[in-house]
Amino acid sequence: MKATRKFAVQKLESEIGFTLIEVLVVIAIIAILAALILAALSHANATGQSTACLSNLRQLQSGYLMYADENEDALPPNISRQVQFNQVNVAGSWALGNAQVDVNTTNIQNGVMFRYVGATGVYQCPADASTVRNQPGLLRTRSYSIQTYLNDDVISGTTLDYVDDSPFDLRKYSRIVNPPPSRLWVFIDEHELSIDDGIFALPNATAWPGTPFWGAFPTYRHNNGANVSFADGHVEHHRWRYHRTLTSYGPGLVETPVANNDDLADWQWLQDGVPKSP
Repeated sequence: MKATRKFAVQKLESEIGFTLIEVLVVIAIIAILAALILAALSHANATGQSTACLSNLRQLQSGYLMYADENEDALPPNISRQVQFNQVNVAGSWALGNAQVDVNTTNIQNGVMFRYVGATGVYQCPADASTVRNQPGLLRTRSYSIQTYLNDDVISGTTLDYVDDSPFDLRKYSRIVNPPPSRLWVFIDEHELSIDDGIFALPNATAWPGTPFWGAFPTYRHNNGANVSFADGHVEHHRWRYHRTLTSYGPGLVETPVANNDDLADWQWLQDGVPKSP
């Protein structure tokens, strides 16, 4: 009887063509391949988003330069005022409003740069999934800011206000000399928690020596990096050395000391691209 059962099992296995162990091995291989494919697709999607973000910045930088060409060398203004509890860009700025509370693209279209850019979608990074404050179903319309020392005019009640009277606050494109346009950065992909008006708040170590600190934070959504444009028109992706997890920010300007040597290296990389001479 046992021999008959053994023969029946062997016959069944031969008819099926696979043993149970072989089937489990095949399933495991399929699972591994699926995981690899999904990881590859995710990486490809992230790479595509970063490429699109760089294209956005290239268009913004082109509009920035066209504005200077048509306005007697003047850089697009970055005029920020405190309105109630929000820091907002006001009339005459490259873009208006506050990225955290703007519910449509009106403040982008009313900015002095829009006529040279022509598309509201260019102002938002495709990887930026942040939403308007208190409206979780509504995506924000702007992901980028301009560094502090380029035609900045701010009243915030914070240490950022010193920039207005600083000789390092450049008003004309022709004053971009040290560093030269190829090394002075303009637009940056700003972290969704710190972005508000159109200014990326960063102290100038030449004008403000002392303990290095962050006033605003760049994004980390592009493979632990951010995308940046430069005054000569080119754009770059820069990967940060420090892996920051930012969970809260504000309100107002937050002066956060650098965390460690890697964070200091990231801060210094941005410092290398701010004005060093009046």
